[in-house]
Amino acid sequence: MRTFRRASMWLAAFVVGLPSLGVAAVVVALWGRPWALFAVPYLVLFMLVYLVGLILLALLRFRPDWLRALVAAVAAYAIASVTPSIGTMMRFPYHVVRCGGLPVVATGFAASMSYNVPGDEDYGVTPFDGPFFCTEKEARAADFHHYDF
Repeated sequence: MRTFRRASMWLAAFVVGLPSLGVAAVVVALWGRPWALFAVPYLVLFMLVYLVGLILLALLRFRPDWLRALVAAVAAYAIASVTPSIGTMMRFPYHVVRCGGLPVVATGFAASMSYNVPGDEDYGVTPFDGPFFCTEKEARAADFHHYDF
């Protein structure tokens, strides 16, 4: 039981602690705009991934505890990245790294074919969002238009 508790603390650090630093960085980048609509879904997502990771952690039986937790964290995030309703939110951080900053967030939900840029007031990521683009030019080339409401 002691090793599971120690491994679950490592899992919390890998699944909640480290990614929360990335959410904090995005909140700082969105300074002055509503950030709760962006941060709260991610914190809920991290907790769900942690619960899945706990299940995986209980199935794994090897040492050291930090490595077992790391394997469970990677597996839990791999599962979450292909889950239909949260896959988009899981891919957002990859696009932040790929683009070297906050990407353009597009959505095709309800045939809206629109996008938001990081400077927009309602910029964020939801499960209904679709592709990410590094520039507005890429979004327009894919037949998306700027969300003007």
